[in-house]
Amino acid sequence: MMMNAPDSSSQPSCCSGSPSCTAALVLGIIALVLALIGFFPCLGWIALVPAALLGIIALVMSIVAASKGSPKGALVVAIIALALSAGAGIVQAWVASATVSYMEHCQDHMEKKAQDIQKELQQMDRQNQEQLKMLRDVESSFPVDEKVSQGE
Repeated sequence: MMMNAPDSSSQPSCCSGSPSCTAALVLGIIALVLALIGFFPCLGWIALVPAALLGIIALVMSIVAASKGSPKGALVVAIIALALSAGAGIVQAWVASATVSYMEHCQDHMEKKAQDIQKELQQMDRQNQEQLKMLRDVESSFPVDEKVSQGE
């Protein structure tokens, strides 16, 4: 005889018999997964909006289920999902602001380099024009022999 064995019938399982608690738990788990995906770059903003919405819905549903006497497991999952969604949103906003400031820095650097290149090209064009003018002056100073120009 096992006298110390826990009686499983006296402890209700998480969301046993409560459809709103079960739905809140499922939505909270989905929100939790989406919130974790929110920490990945490029996928974050796509996953954070549904994660936050599902987390809010799960929170409301789990509060309703907890007020009816259901276990609070779904409430904990919803709160964790909302906290992770908020954390992922903050991380994504920080990464985006760092990226924007870096791009602004690079843009200023690139504009300066483009202006330097444009000045060099203008200087090279002036040098080419001067050399072309000198070649034309030299060409016009030498008389062209008609026999050589006719190929004889």
